[in-house]
Amino acid sequence: MATRSALERSRSALHLRLLAAQRRLVTKQQSAVIVIGGNDRLAASELANQLTEWFDSRTVRICAPTAHAHPKHPFLWPYWQDMPAKGRLTIVVGDWLTRTAVQAAHDELSGDALRVRLKSLRTFEELLAADGTSVVKIWLETSEKTLRKRLREAEDTDAEGWVVSPEDLLLAKHGNLSLCRALRSQGSGKNLPWKVVMGGTETKHRDLSAGLVIAAQMGQVSRRRPAIAVKKPSGRPRGLLESATAHPALDKKGYSQQMAKLQARLGRLSRLAAQKGLSTVVVLEGPDAAGKGGAIRRLCGQLDAAHYQVFPTPAPTPEEKARHYLWRFWNKVPAPGHLAVFDRSWFGRVMVERVEGFAKDAEWARAYAEINDFEARLAETGMVVLKLWINISKEEQLRRFQAREISPHKRHKMTKEDYRNRKKWDDNLRAAEDMIARTDTPHAPWVVVSGDDKRYARVAALKAVCRALSDRLD
Repeated sequence: MATRSALERSRSALHLRLLAAQRRLVTKQQSAVIVIGGNDRLAASELANQLTEWFDSRTVRICAPTAHAHPKHPFLWPYWQDMPAKGRLTIVVGDWLTRTAVQAAHDELSGDALRVRLKSLRTFEELLAADGTSVVKIWLETSEKTLRKRLREAEDTDAEGWVVSPEDLLLAKHGNLSLCRALRSQGSGKNLPWKVVMGGTETKHRDLSAGLVIAAQMGQVSRRRPAIAVKKPSGRPRGLLESATAHPALDKKGYSQQMAKLQARLGRLSRLAAQKGLSTVVVLEGPDAAGKGGAIRRLCGQLDAAHYQVFPTPAPTPEEKARHYLWRFWNKVPAPGHLAVFDRSWFGRVMVERVEGFAKDAEWARAYAEINDFEARLAETGMVVLKLWINISKEEQLRRFQAREISPHKRHKMTKEDYRNRKKWDDNLRAAEDMIARTDTPHAPWVVVSGDDKRYARVAALKAVCRALSDRLD
């Protein structure tokens, strides 16, 4: 029997290294993202296919959005859909930087918009790394002459099944290599550089080189994490919630008249938004028994059921706990023209998880910036993002608790947790004030509503949503 070549022995050894690295991910309950970018899309696809052979495919997922995928969704939306759970691995082909390079080469993205995109890519990579995900980035770079030859051969060979796209030819141009190199340095998270592997006609050597880089990088996940600077809130903002002073009670007749007009107006605005493809996100937060559920029922009372969805936010499931806390909310981003209403939301990271100690200090302290970036990514698509804090006094909360206990229709809402949480009123108040102060932005503002009178709160909530939609549609 002939002796195997040195190349085949090296590839076999690499296969074992990658399997061992994958087993460590499973054992240590860590996740990894392998990003394959570059100007050679054919090579990226070939490498991804080879990696699925080397790895145990049971815990591997491929994420491969095209250059023009999901034009109505936020740019990073497809990548969030396939973020790996702990112990799993995602291979990304059609990566965020290559797609950005294609848009820049087409002159679809430039100036401030390009700078904002690159900043969002840096933030995204650092966010994953800070959460314990190993981010390995391979950039396959092939010279224009070699790449054009490979593309012609692939196009001429029916058995390959490869269709040469305009993007392939665009990235093959020598002038765009300089653009790609500039974007690589500007769009990389801290301590998360691209590892360049030179392409060519020899597929096995190229895949071996890339595989060795991947094996080495995956092996470093437990020893080196990017250093993310974190600043905890310093001092308590004053007067934010106190400014939501009590309002005169709204009488039943006045309430009914205003509610009918507002619901009709919101119905018209939502239909117009649906026609124009304008998406809306409305978040309702507040203390227990603040009246969020009642406000949501009135908010959706006259809407077309096909155009909205309400998302309650209970404790995360095991599947959700295995991923970044924002993953379950990226999965609920509304389709064009739709309204998503969140009964509690991603702010749980800086509220209940902070107060109860479910999140470490560093985790909830950096979450303000992560949340602001998440909302900015929604808003940059034109989406309306509005956040309502329904504020009630401690005395009013107690009255509502007692009323619920004697009501057969509301008794089911009361648990021991409600009274236990009430003992942490001051801690929750401070967390809420920190949250509002640090996440109130022009693109995703907070509206604080006085909630001691339920009728007033419901009317104020509908007015705020109507105003936000009307302003955008105008």
